[in-house]
Amino acid sequence: MNINRFCVHIFIYIILLCVNISTYAVTINVPADQPTIQAGIDSAQNGDTVLVANGVYKGDGNVNIDFKGKQIIVKSKNGPEGTIINCLWTPNTRGFTFQNEETHTSVLDGFTIKNGRDLNGGGIYCNNASPTIKNCVISWNKALRDESGTGRGGGIYCFNSEAIIIDSTISNNIAEYTYGGGIYFDGSNEIDGGFRDTYFQPQLINCIISENTGSGVHILDFVSCEIKDSKILHNSLRGVVCSFFAGTTFITNCEIAQNTGGGLEASEYSRIKIDNSYIRQNTAKNGGGIYCSPSGIIEVSNCIIAENIATRWGGGIEVGESKHGYAEISNCTITRNTASERGGGLYVFSLTSFKLTNSIVWGNNSDDRNPEVFVAGRGIVFKSNVIRDGLDHIGQEPDGNLFVYEDNIDMDPLFRNPDRGDYRLRGDSPVLGMGPQTSVGGALSVVPVGKRLLRWADIKRKDHRHNRWR
Repeated sequence: MNINRFCVHIFIYIILLCVNISTYAVTINVPADQPTIQAGIDSAQNGDTVLVANGVYKGDGNVNIDFKGKQIIVKSKNGPEGTIINCLWTPNTRGFTFQNEETHTSVLDGFTIKNGRDLNGGGIYCNNASPTIKNCVISWNKALRDESGTGRGGGIYCFNSEAIIIDSTISNNIAEYTYGGGIYFDGSNEIDGGFRDTYFQPQLINCIISENTGSGVHILDFVSCEIKDSKILHNSLRGVVCSFFAGTTFITNCEIAQNTGGGLEASEYSRIKIDNSYIRQNTAKNGGGIYCSPSGIIEVSNCIIAENIATRWGGGIEVGESKHGYAEISNCTITRNTASERGGGLYVFSLTSFKLTNSIVWGNNSDDRNPEVFVAGRGIVFKSNVIRDGLDHIGQEPDGNLFVYEDNIDMDPLFRNPDRGDYRLRGDSPVLGMGPQTSVGGALSVVPVGKRLLRWADIKRKDHRHNRWR
């Protein structure tokens, strides 16, 4: 190696060393190094951490905090219990704003954000930004309504966002427009003068969305959301609403309970796929547990839908005059739901396609007719289900064409302890292969040990021998 080449190598090494030194991540302590959280962010560079000590933070520099597009971590030292952003109900004041194309590398971790009061997003506002929000408590915030139709997202508002929200509690927030008392997701199909061919994909993982005024989670317009391992409870309207071309919302391993406007809704060309979840004790006019509009799509599998109430139709599930959508329900238990008029367990008015397979519909009630099931229309298939009272009071006679009814039986599934909400099947249940096939609801799992799928002919022969037909 000649001297010139050696010098070049040394020069490159020095440059790389300087670059590494200049980009080395640092920790900025608030208030030790910078007096406010905003000052900490302003002094940070990509890769840095703004570490916030315990305390109640309020006033200039500690509210309306803007990440300014930086790829940084803003984190509390000891979690949300000790680090509180208090917006003091001041008009036009929220906790944090993300509006500069932040990505998942912009992380907010471990804060309580309360008493915000602003248009769209009382606690946190995301516009064309996709931060990671984790280990936070967003409570007692309000999204204010005005003539332009704002007032959405009492806790969190996300527009054109793929935000990831993890391990957080969003509770006791208010959306004056009722859309998303807890969280509101919205998107636009326009991009760079053209139109998108994909959907925004935010995620909500291991969160509690509770006691918000308005819907718990509201999703619409080109957003395909994933909700996983979460509880959506005690909200004043439906727990989850997907509407106006919302794409597909995937809900897995969730509990959706005691919402006074109903459990779930798929409407206006939106789709919900829900699996391995527990939908219980919700109340609505129609579709206490799940409501599917004429243009909505639902796919429900391995779920318990129990103890929901409809003051009109469809205590457990309503599929209402389906014209452009469809509904498929498989391996579910639908029990102890109530409707004031028709379809205590299930109300189906299909003009396209509805399928119920390998499910248990048992012990539902209606004050009028059709305590278990009401069906009308066409494209309806009931196959290999347990349905109390069979075809009695079901509303329509099967004809093998418009309404197909095959291999269904009327036999007590023998729940372990339904009076205490335990809908697991007893070990001597004659239908161990029916209902949810995965663990639902933790201790309330309906999955039996040693379960095996049975042929319907075997079930009928066994039942005949023991004279157990109802």
